[in-house]
Amino acid sequence: MYKPWSWGLASNARAVANARTAATELSRARIERDDVDLFLTELHLARIALPRVTQQPA
Repeated sequence: MYKPWSWGLASNARAVANARTAATELSRARIERDDVDLFLTELHLARIALPRVTQQPA
């Protein structure tokens, strides 16, 4: 039997589950973006720190 008063509870439960899922996905994406930024920064710093090898005439 359909109970109109239970619609609000079910709707709220779905909204909370959707918000939790969205927050988890956004957090994962942010962490991945931060990891990529760290990698690129370390790569850039490693390239700067490498000594330049120059060719000397014989």
